[in-house]
Amino acid sequence: MAKPQRYFGSAVSSLDAKNRINVPAKFRSRFPVSQDNKVFVYVMPGPDFRHLEVFDSEQGERRVDELTGGHGLPDAQQRSRQSLLGLVEQVELDGQGRILLPKHLVDYARLKGEVIVSGAGDHLQICDPDEARTQSVPVHPDQLDPTQIAEIYNGAMPKQA
Repeated sequence: MAKPQRYFGSAVSSLDAKNRINVPAKFRSRFPVSQDNKVFVYVMPGPDFRHLEVFDSEQGERRVDELTGGHGLPDAQQRSRQSLLGLVEQVELDGQGRILLPKHLVDYARLKGEVIVSGAGDHLQICDPDEARTQSVPVHPDQLDPTQIAEIYNGAMPKQA
C-alpha cells in the first residue's frame, strides 16, 4: 500500500462570488489523479472551530469509512456520524485548479473573501483569517510561540529509553 500524502504549510487564497477557491499549487500537486485524469476531494465541516477540512480522494474514502462505523441498529453516536455524513461533499478540481465549496459548508465556516488554506497532515484546512487568529492557528511566523513549538515537537517525538 502506498504511503498517504502529507499536507503541510499554508497559503492565502480567496473565495470568489461562486464559492470557488483556487487550491494553492503546493497542495494541488499532491492530490491523486484518477485514471480518467480527474481529481476529486472530499469537503466536510471541521471540528473544534469553524473551518472546512479537505481530504484527497484516498484519505476522504478512509474518513468516510471511519464515520460510517459499525453495522446493525444505529445508536446515538452512530446517528450523529450519519448526520455528519449528510454534510460531506465530494467535489472535482476544475481545469483552473479550483474547487467549488458547497454553500452550506461556506456558511458553516463563515468564509468570505480571503481564506487561509493550511496543511494538517492527512488533509487541508480552510478557514477565515479572523477565525484562524481567534483559534490560535498561526497565519504568520510572528504569531508563533517557541515554547509551544517545543512542547508540540517533544510530544510528537518518541521517548528515548
